[in-house]
Amino acid sequence: MADTGSLKRSVLTAVGWATATRLAGQLANWAMTLATVRFLRPQDYGLMAVTIAITGFLQSLSYVGFADAIVQSRRLGDEDLRGVFGLILTINAIGLVLLCALAYPAAWFYGEPRLAGLLLAASLVFIAVALQAVPRALLEKKLDLKRVTRIDLASNILSGTLVLLLAWAGAGVWSLLSGLLFRGILQAIGFGFAAPYFRRPRFTLRNLSEVLHFGGLRTAENLLWTFYASADVFVIGKLLGADILGIYSVARTVAALPVEKLSGVVKPIAFPAFAQVQDNRDEALHYLQKATRLLGFLCFPVFFGIAATAPQIVSIALGPKWTQATLPLVILAIAMALRPIGILIPSFLIGIGQIRASFKNTLFATILYPLAFAVGSHWGLIGVCAAWLVATPIQLLVLLRRVAIITGITIFDLIAPLLPPLAGSLVMYASVRAIDVWLPTAGSSAAPWLVVSGVLVYLGYAALFMRPLATELVALARH
Repeated sequence: MADTGSLKRSVLTAVGWATATRLAGQLANWAMTLATVRFLRPQDYGLMAVTIAITGFLQSLSYVGFADAIVQSRRLGDEDLRGVFGLILTINAIGLVLLCALAYPAAWFYGEPRLAGLLLAASLVFIAVALQAVPRALLEKKLDLKRVTRIDLASNILSGTLVLLLAWAGAGVWSLLSGLLFRGILQAIGFGFAAPYFRRPRFTLRNLSEVLHFGGLRTAENLLWTFYASADVFVIGKLLGADILGIYSVARTVAALPVEKLSGVVKPIAFPAFAQVQDNRDEALHYLQKATRLLGFLCFPVFFGIAATAPQIVSIALGPKWTQATLPLVILAIAMALRPIGILIPSFLIGIGQIRASFKNTLFATILYPLAFAVGSHWGLIGVCAAWLVATPIQLLVLLRRVAIITGITIFDLIAPLLPPLAGSLVMYASVRAIDVWLPTAGSSAAPWLVVSGVLVYLGYAALFMRPLATELVALARH
């Protein structure tokens, strides 16, 4: 079992590096992403959304499950690691071939001839994924987030710059795909230098029963997760068309930006940290409850703030051709508020070895979300957005129930710390919307006043009703 003080120092160091570097990088990356939107059409984003959904579905088989097995296992020798490397190479080679085989049928299914070329080019990402899998897993196992975040930071900024330049030059959807491939190449090179692993792969499954059991379940879970996470793209792309899908994709991208970037900080830290205390459930639960409290305090106001200022965000950041994305952005931002908690819980379950419990949760979500999207599509774009608003809290309750069963506490013990920041965020949202109505200025000129008023209202609420939680966060920041 890991020493508590040592683990705490490792986690805090990892959080510090991950947060600082990713914050600096994402400020630049968000600016480039929002600038790129102005040069592309909704149809470009629609095509790219389908490309990423299909590629991601196959990529979910490629390495995540077995890379996580490297992080979680304490008895993985050099020969076993060579076997895992060989397995990852084989799976990625199969994924590359399958994606090429699916390219033309997928283009026919969606009625988009350009999709075939995009998928054929996207298949190259499997090469980059295979080469970076083991080095990245070895760094994450040691909680060496300093080097991981540096590599991700550099690859994200450089690939984002390439996308912006190509979009400005008129490359359309190919600018987005080029950025995806360039990022993968840079990550493969970066991790290859940071944690060189040039051992000859072993193409045999001998002595890998434990890895195959954990990695197989984790891979199946990741496959299911990718399916339900992309179900909205499949439904909208087929039933509502590429233009509507493009509007939805941009709204979802903006609404989910905090989630996507936060997951890049939380997942690499939480999973190995929980794995190190897997023999002490009480300690692991203590860390989970603390992280849940702090995530709620920090994340809820961000998402409700995006929802409250959606008209200004669309006007300033996206431009007039994306006006239709305003209401979807409001709905999706509110729905996304609970997702950071949902990101943390699977890391807890998998880290303490409860892979079956995590798999059951994902299986439930795989049934819930596609069904919700299919029903919501009858009311068009807004209906699909509303499906997120209904399905997300249901999924979170199921996740919390699973944790309660395993740890022997009640669901209310897990929900209670989330209620004060949720109430404060709702008060902030109502205040900002009221101020927006009363302000003599309108549109983009009102944005600074709305942001400042929202921050002041939430901080005032925190000072009155969440002082212990705020104090805890300040103490953590000092460490």
